[in-house]
Amino acid sequence: MIPFLVAVLVLVVVGTLLWKVMAAQAAQAGHDGGPGGMVEDAPTGPTRQASPRRPRRPVAPDDDPEFLRSLDEKIQREDPPSST
Repeated sequence: MIPFLVAVLVLVVVGTLLWKVMAAQAAQAGHDGGPGGMVEDAPTGPTRQASPRRPRRPVAPDDDPEFLRSLDEKIQREDPPSST
């Protein structure tokens, strides 16, 4: 049990050190901050506001009222309600 814990601890320490070395090298090389990269001045949260010139669009189709309305109309055209 003890050798296993020592091995896990060594892997965590080595992994952390490698991560820090790689991040420092990427920062020195002027990495653009793509996947796996770091940019020092990059915002850390949603900081950009929606443009006042155009309305903000929903991200997913199921959030888009226009899409949902067209879906409703399509379903009604394909399967009209039956009168009883």
